[in-house]
Amino acid sequence: MTKWKVIQVEQELADQIEKVLDKSKYQSLSEFVQEAIEKRLQALTEKAIPKAPEQPRTIAVRSYTCSNEFVHKIKVVKYDDSSIWVTCPMFGWFEDTTPDKRPQLGCKERKKPCAWFVG
Repeated sequence: MTKWKVIQVEQELADQIEKVLDKSKYQSLSEFVQEAIEKRLQALTEKAIPKAPEQPRTIAVRSYTCSNEFVHKIKVVKYDDSSIWVTCPMFGWFEDTTPDKRPQLGCKERKKPCAWFVG
C-alpha cells in the first residue's frame, strides 16, 4: 500500500499551476507536483554523481616487431582523440648509469631511455 505525505505549496504557485493544468497532460495538481519533484531529484542526483569521461575509441591497432638488441612485439594504438599509444613489454624502470643511480623509464632490456617517440 502506498503511503502519502501532505506537502504545503503557496497558494499563488498552486493557482499558476492550476491555470495550465487544463492544457496539459496532468490530471491534478498532485500529479504535476509529484512529477516536478521526481525530475528535480533526478537532476540533483545526476549533478552529484560525476559522469565518467567518455573513453576514446580505438581507430587502428598495428603490431610491430622491435629488434633493438632484443626481439619483442610492440603495439601502436591510435585513438579518435588523435592520441597514439605504444605498448612495449620491455618498457619500465631501470637503474640509470649516472653517478646518482636514479631510476629511469625506458627499455628494461637495453637499460636505455626509449630511442624513438610517437607524438
